[in-house]
Amino acid sequence: MKKKTNPLKTSLLSALALGLALSASAQETQSSTATSTEPLAVDTGPGLVGTNYTELSFGYDKQQGAPSVLRDYELVSNGSAYRQGLWGVDANFTYDYVDGSAYGFDDRRDEAQLGLTGFMLESWGKPFVTADAGFAWQRAGDVSRKSFAYTGIAGVEFEVLRLLALTPFIEYQAEPHLYNHGLPTDNMYNHLFDYGVKATYRISRNWNASLGASLDQHSVRDWGLRGGVSYHF
Repeated sequence: MKKKTNPLKTSLLSALALGLALSASAQETQSSTATSTEPLAVDTGPGLVGTNYTELSFGYDKQQGAPSVLRDYELVSNGSAYRQGLWGVDANFTYDYVDGSAYGFDDRRDEAQLGLTGFMLESWGKPFVTADAGFAWQRAGDVSRKSFAYTGIAGVEFEVLRLLALTPFIEYQAEPHLYNHGLPTDNMYNHLFDYGVKATYRISRNWNASLGASLDQHSVRDWGLRGGVSYHF
């Protein structure tokens, strides 16, 4: 089978390369003025890592199989739990609701998780790792099922402009006991590895807007878009 070129995949890889190039440039520019013992500025920039915020977002996922379109609604509440020098830890709560329809049936999944994000404050960006765990429940074709759930995310948040942050990331999520193609109406993977880029723009001191794109490992035709707003408190 020939592998077709995917324009969205090419765009994402280009954005990842752009983020890495910008971070290297920023590091070179700031290295002459920053010292190892000098504290970072109070302004955390336009990004979300290391800040107190609540975010609402909507995702549109296109995938092979049925349902071919999934709608993903997500609420994230994040709080800075610890900060010491260049190191920090955030605590977060995530609630996610996904639904889709096929053959006259609805397929939906709820998921709630708690977790921690560890990060470093560097002059060129904020590398971070997130680990979440919780519970998921699914209803597909009038059949219900429940499972524990866990998610791991790794990425780097770059401040590419004064009001714009770019975050390339990789993510793995799993709900081992949920259906995975077990029913004709179910096409929600219970193990999913994806990667993408998220752009966050500061609208005001308290409000940010974000837009992201992602791909997964199952097919070059599986892609997703997500837009959201966040409030800093």
